[in-house]
Amino acid sequence: MGLHRLHRILRKLWLIAVSDLMNPDKLRYVLNAAGHGPGILTYRMRGGISVALREGTTDSKVFDEIFLERAYAPCVAALPDDLGPVTLIDLGANIGLSVLYLARELAVGEIIAVEPDPDNFRMLAENMRRARFAGRCTTVRAFAGAEHGFAELHDSGNGAWGMRMGSLSDTGTPVLPLHEIAGIAKTTAPIVLKCDIEGAERRLFLRIRDWEHLIHYIFLELHTEFLSIQEMLACVESSGFEWTIHGTPLPGASIVVLLLERGERRA
Repeated sequence: MGLHRLHRILRKLWLIAVSDLMNPDKLRYVLNAAGHGPGILTYRMRGGISVALREGTTDSKVFDEIFLERAYAPCVAALPDDLGPVTLIDLGANIGLSVLYLARELAVGEIIAVEPDPDNFRMLAENMRRARFAGRCTTVRAFAGAEHGFAELHDSGNGAWGMRMGSLSDTGTPVLPLHEIAGIAKTTAPIVLKCDIEGAERRLFLRIRDWEHLIHYIFLELHTEFLSIQEMLACVESSGFEWTIHGTPLPGASIVVLLLERGERRA
């Protein structure tokens, strides 16, 4: 075993040890890491919730990214201390793990979780049920886009966590504009948008003027293969609002996680 691989293994064990998994389930998570399924594994977490993951899928990678690596923690830390209650819109909710993480970190009153893949969507509904979020969570099986239409799922080769939106067509999964998704909200609380839609953010940001007035904060997972950092900055510059960007993109990074904070209208 090479030193680099050994370092990765030891680091993951340490992250599991300090995670929010309940102590008996930390060991189960380690032992089940090589599981090939099929089957559903459930893990208890602090706060009285449990999560369901599918064996033999990328669900454990999503869990690692969100709950072990804490990919969204820097974005959470950059939010104002006096933020108060918010509405969370999760575009690309997958099986709901990002919803669970952000609902634990923020004062989330209402949730709108959008996921196009039918298998992921079933697990999303299950994890919302387990978290007792049914009363405040609206799940929507759709793509988020710039205009109405339909599109087929495209497998990027990365498994269930990398399904992408294909070209617009007359059949397939509905594509809903972001301003219509935001219109589902029943309250006037500030909207925090989490956007991880595997490159389709390009369509959204090129039409930022359609929805910018509705969104207060954006947790953006930017896939630079589809929308470069420079293009994203140009879209933000074309906005009718001032936006503050928190986070420093690494040169050449293929995926960048940033917080965008909407400010005042431009003069």
